Amino acid sequence: MSTVETPAARRRWALVGAGVALLVAVLAGGPRVLAVAAVPPTTATPGEVVARALASADVPYVARGESRGDLALPDLRGFGDLAALLGGTTSTRVWWDGPRHWRVDAVDPAGERDTYGLATSVTTWDSGSRRLDVVVGDPSARLPRPDDLLAPQAARRLLAAVGPQDRLEALDARRVDGRTTDGVRVVPGDVRSTVERADVRVDRATGLPLHVEVVGRSGRTSLVSTLHDVAFERPDASVVTPPAPPDARRGVDRAPDLVARAATASPWLMPDALAGLTASGVDVARAPTYGSGLVRVLALPLPPRVAGEVVGDASSVGTAEERVPGGAVTRVGSGLLNAALVRDDDGQHAYVLVGLVDPALLDAMAADLLGDPPPPRTMR
Repeated sequence: MSTVETPAARRRWALVGAGVALLVAVLAGGPRVLAVAAVPPTTATPGEVVARALASADVPYVARGESRGDLALPDLRGFGDLAALLGGTTSTRVWWDGPRHWRVDAVDPAGERDTYGLATSVTTWDSGSRRLDVVVGDPSARLPRPDDLLAPQAARRLLAAVGPQDRLEALDARRVDGRTTDGVRVVPGDVRSTVERADVRVDRATGLPLHVEVVGRSGRTSLVSTLHDVAFERPDASVVTPPAPPDARRGVDRAPDLVARAATASPWLMPDALAGLTASGVDVARAPTYGSGLVRVLALPLPPRVAGEVVGDASSVGTAEERVPGGAVTRVGSGLLNAALVRDDDGQHAYVLVGLVDPALLDAMAADLLGDPPPPRTMR
């Protein structure tokens, strides 16, 4: 994880990488078996457990993180570590002072890449390349960062996304990393979700989520994330302050990758609804999320040239582009995470549709986009 991606490599992240911004809402990790030792039963309702987890962002801690994905995504050229990230094990070290002051180091045998969260920016430091990059602001859509894999972050996003149609169930109390936790299970209320259930384990003393596990419709555990060796203490300020070596190469950006740039500069005015799903999200006009609860799809317009590159990469690993009325669709999926690249016959409109949803829903959304292409933004 110590390598620096070239602009061409970042462009090719679009098809699956865009979806990780939405996928992190249900990321989970740590493959270790939870202890089943007898612990006092909880008196909290599932709703109360969820409320405590959502309120835990200010809980300071130092820990190790471990996440493991079992998503068989194709290892497309130029997609960096995405296939390994979601199809292997990721180890991190975490110093959390709060949502606006933290540090997460992603560690592998080749080295580490450090990410620092501050009030108005996120800084990454690659010691191997001596590269210091600052992203100002918070893009409405972006590629994944190491902190997105942490159990507390993934759990809070998951629980915040739960809709009125989704069901919460209480789980028996268990020990995680030697601590008593209360559990809650989320069951999607819409059969178009590829998630069968997601289990969250919350530390009873602090409300901090320590473990998340996501199971797909096939019954297979697809994603797991756990904190280990947790110390509930405030990290030293020097540890969560980005370095400033005089010999570092530096960069500052508001849109650090193609996903963020496309969300900012989309020429098309995206529709208010697709396949019966209503648009929502931070930037509805440019990079909307369609749907609610655990059935959500990110729709990201792409420049035609970039769409062509992604189709070429997908074809190189055996993924075919299929002709459909009005254009063509290229499908990439893992059972849990599914994506579709949609290209209109006019050669101008292209989109990525991605979410934890049935591919048939993506096809229906693609049909809407091809049947009634979005107008230029200047038309309204």
